[in-house]
Amino acid sequence: MAVSAGVQLNEQLLHQIASLLTEVHNTSSNQSEVYAQLDRCKAMPDFNNYLAYIFASGEGLPVEVRQTAGLLLKNSVRTAYGGISDDFRAFIKAALLPVLGHPARPLRHTAGTCAVTIVNHTGLGAWPELVAALAEGLDAGPGEPNRVEGALDLLYKIAEDQPLQLDAALPGGQKVGEVLVARVLRLLSAPSPDLRALAVSTLNQLSNIMPPALLDNMDGFLQGLFTLAVDPSTAVRKAVCTGLVSMLMAVPERLEPSLPDLIEYMLKSTQDEDEGIAVEACEFWTAFCESELDKDALRPFLPRVLPVLLKNMAYEEFDEEVQEAEELEERALAGGAAQADRDDEIKPFIHKAGGHGEEAAGEDEEEEEEGDGVVTWNLRRSSAAGLDMLSNHFGDELLPIILPIVQQRLLDADWRARESAILALGAISNGCATGLAPYLPDMVGMLLPTLKDARPMVRCISCWVLGRYSKWLLERADGGQRGELDAVVQGACERLLDHNRRVQEAACGAAAALLEEGEPERHMAPYMAAILQTLAAALQRYGRKAMRSAYDIISTAVEQAPSLVAQPQLAQIILPPLFGKLDTLPDGDRELLPLLECLTAVVSRVGAASEPYAASCFFRCIALVERAEQAAASGAFDPDEAAEFIVGALDLISGFAEGLGVSIESLVGRSPLRDIVVRACKDPDADTRQSGFALVGDLAKACAPHIKPALADIFQSALYNLEPSMVTQRSVSACNNAAWCMGELAIKCSSEELKPFALQALERLATILQVPTGALPRSLVENAAITLGRIAWMCPEPLAPHAAAFLGPWCGTLRGIRDDIEKEHAFLGLCALLRLNPQAAGNCFTALCEAIVSWRHVGCEGLHNELIQLMQGYKAQLTGMGRWEAAMASLSQPVRDKLCAMCQL
Repeated sequence: MAVSAGVQLNEQLLHQIASLLTEVHNTSSNQSEVYAQLDRCKAMPDFNNYLAYIFASGEGLPVEVRQTAGLLLKNSVRTAYGGISDDFRAFIKAALLPVLGHPARPLRHTAGTCAVTIVNHTGLGAWPELVAALAEGLDAGPGEPNRVEGALDLLYKIAEDQPLQLDAALPGGQKVGEVLVARVLRLLSAPSPDLRALAVSTLNQLSNIMPPALLDNMDGFLQGLFTLAVDPSTAVRKAVCTGLVSMLMAVPERLEPSLPDLIEYMLKSTQDEDEGIAVEACEFWTAFCESELDKDALRPFLPRVLPVLLKNMAYEEFDEEVQEAEELEERALAGGAAQADRDDEIKPFIHKAGGHGEEAAGEDEEEEEEGDGVVTWNLRRSSAAGLDMLSNHFGDELLPIILPIVQQRLLDADWRARESAILALGAISNGCATGLAPYLPDMVGMLLPTLKDARPMVRCISCWVLGRYSKWLLERADGGQRGELDAVVQGACERLLDHNRRVQEAACGAAAALLEEGEPERHMAPYMAAILQTLAAALQRYGRKAMRSAYDIISTAVEQAPSLVAQPQLAQIILPPLFGKLDTLPDGDRELLPLLECLTAVVSRVGAASEPYAASCFFRCIALVERAEQAAASGAFDPDEAAEFIVGALDLISGFAEGLGVSIESLVGRSPLRDIVVRACKDPDADTRQSGFALVGDLAKACAPHIKPALADIFQSALYNLEPSMVTQRSVSACNNAAWCMGELAIKCSSEELKPFALQALERLATILQVPTGALPRSLVENAAITLGRIAWMCPEPLAPHAAAFLGPWCGTLRGIRDDIEKEHAFLGLCALLRLNPQAAGNCFTALCEAIVSWRHVGCEGLHNELIQLMQGYKAQLTGMGRWEAAMASLSQPVRDKLCAMCQL
């Protein structure tokens, strides 16, 4: 059956696919077989056309079946749009447009999701038909609400995902925003409250990047917001509050004339019965402090604003967070803490298969992290953040308003009032530090007993607040008054072993705050043994959710005080239980991932202390990689899941290479690690390549002979990752590591070993150096400059004839690199090239001199002598040509003076 020019569909096959999609929703069918047949259909080059036709034109099919076709189409477009032919792309795009106004909301929203997925690949400017369809839909009027809502919903999605596309140019030169923004503004007065709210929300999204079309219509947008401020719809008022906060940050001068009325409105809205409105309005106080407006405008309102924020900071009676903590408390006290943790948190590991089931439900987004990693932003947290920000701007003048309220609440019989008072003391800890100083000894004395309060949330907040006063505690200890710090560390350690998970996590945060403040190696030396002993006990006691907090604080301890933790007597406290934890977790258990990350931080810093555990851990990592690769190949893991385990294992091996140095050589030599690394550097997953190249660099430092047999494979993979098309936001870290590891390998190679790759490396690296400043991450450009220098140092002959083409931008980058061994190597390469081709500096002599004087101190005598010989050679040559004085005159006086001193000119 011909359905479009250039595209034909087989009617029998169309019915078969429609039947399969119908069977997806038939609970009595053999779902595995249905999915297997759909997988086989995916191999058809025109499978997406059938999905598009069923989605767009399957009027006799149930909505859920058509929606399934649309979601499968969206997922296919998202992952494989580049492989779809132009004819098929045109067919799919044409099929989607009429569905944007379909009477069935799930279908028009799915059409919008498909469309925005295409826009993510092509941009709006390349799809003018979509822009025209959006304009027509927005203009459809009250008689066609489905068309208006479909167009506006899609535009919201685009504004959320790709707001810069509103500034894209259409074929005629007009900007997309010029076509659409004014139409959205007209919908601020739409009869439907849902449309009014969606119109405001769409414009709010655009305000994050403020395209010219919105800036040109700013008066109309602000007037619309002010008009809708008293809208009867809570959804509209919530969007208005969000919009006014955004405008406060984007165009504060436009709001300045209305500031008193705006503050009154936000004060009222912060107390709205609808929490959604109150939360959005409460963001105003933080935004106001971050804006460029005169803070004096808010000062008269502080006696009214602060009590409202303090009131909002108390937990609601039926707060879910409180209920969970109280339930944990009851179970812990009834059945023992350890058993309560395990009952609540340990679940059997069950692999969740991906595929059609999730796609059909539309659940193809990244899963939320397990546990409580995502914090719900609510009125309590927003109010505390606002108070924190206000205290930083108004300082001690807030205390006469706040302290009487806090003092009254601390005596309240209701624990929620007491808890909010303690929270307030934490919120003002930075901004009001001077005024609070006389009260702090008494305040800490008052807080210490609350660490043992019967209510878990009071214990939690007390941990957090004492952590906020870490700086003051350490300053007191420096002054010889260690009493408070001793008591706080002891209290934090006790709470680390609390029977309630919530308190355990809060105590980890307090201990981390102490470790991150001041000079941990000095301040925490008297306490490190006690902290590590407590954490060692926690590793035996915590459930899975709190265990992640324990891993975090162990990582913090080794990062902040590595020489302390590396001491044999301290390392022996924490290493056995930490490595013992690894033995308790089976392959495939996601709890391995945070543990691997923690172990990586530890072994990279404790050096020889980890050697007794290295062999068993190393080979466990090898096995983890191989099993994850096998699981991905068999379909037991999806590729992203396998990549997480591979990355964790490779990073841990990197940690051992960094911590043990050459001692890792015997392990590498009797393992298949080299082949694993080669595969990792070719992996389609950017994170896996990033870890693969990082490991190559670390192995090059520690045991290069074991990695050099794969030199050709690794260089080719690294060079491929430096092609311009590969340097994307998603993969830039992999590209960065590719550039870096080539340099680490290069300095372990002979000239003959490097020659086959030298010119191709030059081409890739010079291209990166010649990109305009700021267009690429600085780290990538600097690594390219260093690696080019290292290759030039080891193998200058092939590169020297081409030096004039890249010397200027190369010197410009070298000039900005801090003094270290990598910069030293790069300059040795620079000197090696210029010895062979001194004329290369003819057009960039100034850039060369500025790069040389960028050294604060050349620590390497050999390099210093090289630079002296280089510049004295130029002086002799240019003097003979009568051009030396002119060359020196091209330099600024500071550069000239330093160059003459450095190079004895």
